[in-house]
Amino acid sequence: MNKLILVVMLFSILSCEKLNYESNLTIEKLKSENIHLKQKNDSLNIEFKKAKLNKNYWFDIESEGIDFINKGIKNPEKYIENSLRKNPELIPLEPILGGKMFFENIQILGNKWLIADYSDGHISGRTIYSYKFNKNNTVEFKSLSSTIQE
Repeated sequence: MNKLILVVMLFSILSCEKLNYESNLTIEKLKSENIHLKQKNDSLNIEFKKAKLNKNYWFDIESEGIDFINKGIKNPEKYIENSLRKNPELIPLEPILGGKMFFENIQILGNKWLIADYSDGHISGRTIYSYKFNKNNTVEFKSLSSTIQE
């Protein structure tokens, strides 16, 4: 009988050690997976922030760009920006010291307006323009308000 009790106790101890070993393996595996998931989450957060920076909060292509898309223009924002850049005469400042005025940053503000800054390297300014898409697939701009930065 004592031998039987001893065998049962020995078996119980060995079983506990095996369970303890398996539990430790599971804990290590979960820790490793947790580290991997944290790294993946950090990476996705960085990508999300980059995507958010590249998205124009003020211009939704699916609603405000629909007229352009219906006329076959795949990237309305670029189309509007390029149309403005091709018209430097819309800049209300004259260049100085032999410079040449050019548009720098352009931000589309919905389906009617945009704000643009411009410079010749010496003087700069900002203008809010209204714009409209014409039947001949051109964009017409009108200056609404300007500021000069000295």
